[in-house]
Amino acid sequence: MLGRVSRTLFAVLAATTVMTAFTACGEGGKKEKKVSSMTMVCDEAFKNIMEQEVEVFEYVYPNNFVLCEYVPQAVAVDSLLSGNTRNAVIGRDITKTERAALRKKFSSVRSMKIAVDAVALIVNPENDISTLSVKEIGQILSGEITRWDQISPEGADAPINVVFDDRGSGLATYMRDSVLNGREFGPNVVSIGSVEKVFETVKERKDAMGVIGVSWLTRSLNERDTTDIASRVEDLQKGEAVNGIEINERMDNSGVKVLSVMRNDALSYKPYQQYIYDGNYPLTRPIYIISTAGMVGAAHKFYTFITSNDGQRLIMRTGIMPARMQINIYEVTTK
Repeated sequence: MLGRVSRTLFAVLAATTVMTAFTACGEGGKKEKKVSSMTMVCDEAFKNIMEQEVEVFEYVYPNNFVLCEYVPQAVAVDSLLSGNTRNAVIGRDITKTERAALRKKFSSVRSMKIAVDAVALIVNPENDISTLSVKEIGQILSGEITRWDQISPEGADAPINVVFDDRGSGLATYMRDSVLNGREFGPNVVSIGSVEKVFETVKERKDAMGVIGVSWLTRSLNERDTTDIASRVEDLQKGEAVNGIEINERMDNSGVKVLSVMRNDALSYKPYQQYIYDGNYPLTRPIYIISTAGMVGAAHKFYTFITSNDGQRLIMRTGIMPARMQINIYEVTTK
């Protein structure tokens, strides 16, 4: 399926390129600007992040276009290894074996950590459970704990139904590898096709627990809908500090309850940005950009942009932690 979609994307892009060049030639005989394009696959969990990066990049670098397909992480890696795409954003670095395989096909193989993501556990607002330990999460995912009242007397007399976007997604892989130590999910864990469906299922069902990337909880759709791109880019390039309190409020008002997580019997933490930064929130994973494209054209420019100050600052505004910026945390006391 990916191959068919990728070919469609290339076809659309080719038509856009021709139209752009044609328009440039028709404007008083001005010399047309060179158009460059790239295709990319991205783990769907990072869709909110990457849509903003692409939107700003294409505004800052006119005539450079990014067509991004959002897929499960396993599909993204397969596409990269098969050569169907030259660029990918996933929740891990490529392995030594994968890197060696890519180097047999391509002269340039680059990967760079661009951010640290948090994996958020969400439940219906009417669910009385607020905190889980990493051990309890593992027991739920394996099917050892199957009901909410097994967690606490406050828990509902109802089964726990865990919903993921896709069993091949980076979120599912991370939870299997890091929480279950490679074991398989229990029968109470299902995949329902997309992060949006996970979100909506938890909103509708009191027994559900969803697993999503934290940027889906902190996104500010209102800002993107009401503020033009020029104003947003200008504001971004001012380099002003990110208001962490505002980002946390977005999460707390996202329409679902975000669970606090604790390591064993330690203190529990929500996936707030400051707790991702200091390591107190236990469920975090890296985000990598991987490219086998050359050192020219849109692919190279986008790779450079996403690791630049502006690209990293944009990541900061989505509620996760950029990998390549100096971070200052300020404690604010309110009366």
